Amino acid sequence: MRWAGLRTAVAASAAALALAGCSGGSPSGDSVPGASPGEAGEAPGAVVARPGVAYQRTIVFLAGASDAALYAAWDFESRTAPDSVHREVRGWLGREGDWAQFAEERWSAGASRAPWRIVPRGPVRLVVGEEDAIRELYYEEGARGLSVRLGGVVSEWSRPEGGSYRLLQASALLAGRETDGLAIDVLAAGEAEDGLEGEWALLTGPSGFALLLAGEGGRGRYRSWGRHGGEDASWPDVQLEWEETRSFERAYRDVPVLWRFDSPGGELAGEFESVSSHVQALDGGGAVRPVLAVYEVAGEVFVGGERISVAGFLRHAQR
Repeated sequence: MRWAGLRTAVAASAAALALAGCSGGSPSGDSVPGASPGEAGEAPGAVVARPGVAYQRTIVFLAGASDAALYAAWDFESRTAPDSVHREVRGWLGREGDWAQFAEERWSAGASRAPWRIVPRGPVRLVVGEEDAIRELYYEEGARGLSVRLGGVVSEWSRPEGGSYRLLQASALLAGRETDGLAIDVLAAGEAEDGLEGEWALLTGPSGFALLLAGEGGRGRYRSWGRHGGEDASWPDVQLEWEETRSFERAYRDVPVLWRFDSPGGELAGEFESVSSHVQALDGGGAVRPVLAVYEVAGEVFVGGERISVAGFLRHAQR
């Protein structure tokens, strides 16, 4: 596949989810996954979110190609029940090979017409601009503070089955030092009982190179999107395998530490490995527990005969 200019329209569901600031911006119609138009007597354009749907938004800042790698990741998840919404917020900071979880909050609130909206909690806060676009995420507790400011959109990609990915310019402020980099804003929705498992990785390299790989099952068939030389391309069928794993005894599962991928015809290929990570077992029934992990990764990508050294971020989940 040759690199060609491509502007992928974000699916209507993702566009509605993208409105998720902390207030306002409620979508209309049935464009939101798991939502339906209001019943008789509801306000025109009202949306009713049905129970049993999970909404997830992950925003990650990364400056992985610099001498001092820096990653800041926020996870916002909500699950609808008949009369309530169960929410979770998590945050991780990765710096020079060390990871720390700086936020983890769980709570329930009454039923909402917009459960997909991000709701800040405790020391995790948001600054929202026009049309409810998130301009800044920050964490502040005592003397500790972290801020990520989101800038202009570089590329937008979406999956036909749902989900969207926005690559943005961004900057982070930590301990009085400002670092320029990129941010990835990921939106997903699905049935709560199925869980939003799977993994995705954003790999970056010199001259604005970026490659996103996303899959639902953890290995096998993935989709990929890339940006190189100011142009976008996509590969709808990429085979990704976990070449090496390690045992994570707290969850009685194996987690990957080395990944290898290629596309039919070999136009796109590469491998990357874990440089550092934060892996945690989540609450769940039975001895085998759900796993959520964030990684700093590094490796190389071959595209169109060109070899590119890359570094980046990977989010991994097993339910």
